[in-house]
Amino acid sequence: MVVLEVYTKNIKVRYKSTLVSKAAFLTCICELFTIMIPLMLAYHTGGFWQKQDYFLEQPQVNLLGDHLLIATTNNLSNPIVCSTYPFYKNQLDHLDLCSLIKLREIDENLDNKIDEMKIDFHLNIFDYSIESIILIMPIRYKLQTVCPLEMQSAVIYQHHFCNKVTDVHILGELKVHQKSPIDCSKGSTHRYYDNSIIVGPESEKFEIEYILEKYLERNITTQLTNLYTIMKEDIKKEFHLRLSVKYPEHKLIYRPGVWQMLKMAWIQYFATYIIFRWCSEKIKNYIFQNRLVLFYEESPLKKIL
Repeated sequence: MVVLEVYTKNIKVRYKSTLVSKAAFLTCICELFTIMIPLMLAYHTGGFWQKQDYFLEQPQVNLLGDHLLIATTNNLSNPIVCSTYPFYKNQLDHLDLCSLIKLREIDENLDNKIDEMKIDFHLNIFDYSIESIILIMPIRYKLQTVCPLEMQSAVIYQHHFCNKVTDVHILGELKVHQKSPIDCSKGSTHRYYDNSIIVGPESEKFEIEYILEKYLERNITTQLTNLYTIMKEDIKKEFHLRLSVKYPEHKLIYRPGVWQMLKMAWIQYFATYIIFRWCSEKIKNYIFQNRLVLFYEESPLKKIL
């Protein structure tokens, strides 16, 4: 007849001793080292408390419809100022030589997120030549997954031309820049700097220097990176500026919450703890089986016998 092993169980042997004894002291020391050494190793090797983390997300970027384009010419008394802001329209409308402005926002993969922005400026320069330009286009920037965030930012481009050009095509990508990690909470939307980038006293807030200075004080800003500029020269009396900006995934750094920190700390601690627990059990097993300390033993086998 075939015999099968259908069930097994361990016999629990108890080793007992008094509170003040070598056996109790040895057990206490083993337990203390088993708990504390993994904690010290995990902490002092770095990364135990996760102080920052990052995530990747393509933002939802939308133009707010405003723009500010300032171009200096070889005639310093006649710059070109094109803007939708009432201050510039009222005060400097005679310097607005923009004859045509075209704007397109493109959703290439139909995921309800804009993937690329294209804008064309046509400036009547007559006999002037453009020496430098600065373009500021306010945008609404939104993140929705790990750290919900809404703010107003800007697409800013500056360039100084060494030679006379009449056609400029700029290719680039919009990236986010951080000075420090942001606080993260999935339950609420953080509205960092959810106000216009043109803020301040009426007499100062429309000055380019003041606008850029206040913009750079922010913790989070957007910048044009990976720039390629294609310039052409023609005899026509019109300056053509084309800007193509793609919106790739952005990397944002944030401060994790308490539960995320505990989760990462527990994984690091437990990975070391199980090794020291195994070593501790082997040491105690060797000591008690070889009766290196005094104790008395309780075994189910003795009761049966």
